[in-house]
Amino acid sequence: MAFTTRKTIIEQIKAGDDIAWQDFEKAYRGLIILRGRDRSLDNSELPDLVQDVMLSLFKYESVFKYESSKGRFRDYLKQIIDRAAFKMIRKRSNDLRKIQAVSDRIKSMENYHDTMEKKWEDEWRAVIVDEALTKVRSEVNEATYEAFVMLMVDGISAELVADSLGISKESIYVAKHRVLKRLKYAVMNLEDT
Repeated sequence: MAFTTRKTIIEQIKAGDDIAWQDFEKAYRGLIILRGRDRSLDNSELPDLVQDVMLSLFKYESVFKYESSKGRFRDYLKQIIDRAAFKMIRKRSNDLRKIQAVSDRIKSMENYHDTMEKKWEDEWRAVIVDEALTKVRSEVNEATYEAFVMLMVDGISAELVADSLGISKESIYVAKHRVLKRLKYAVMNLEDT
């Protein structure tokens, strides 16, 4: 039946003839697929397009509302095919956006989780170091501890620390070494608990 409309098949469809619907689908399936490909649908979407077009004709137009005085049947059918194809394209685009949004959310959650885990570890480490410093402070003399804090925590140069405390620069490095050794040991013991 090429791609022309036979007046009798439309009349039979209007009369509710199921075989006429099958004949119609058989006759126009190729045209629907051709138009779907023109609309960039992929091969996996084409059977759904045929089904959507046929359902659209059957469901919403239980009898054809096509009127030849308003235009050609092929233009009427083309409009129905295009609507169905564009609906599928919009759904595909929405699905891709949804997939991308979910993917972005998962990445964001992973980043958030990683950030929170790092923050937890950093805070935990700070608590351990603070406890260890408190312990070490009680084990060394105040000048040794103060020299360590000024040099290692406050970032003051060894020369300025030595001048400020009235001790030699070498004494500052000895104090640093003693406190660091005890601090490492204290941190190790606290981490094991």
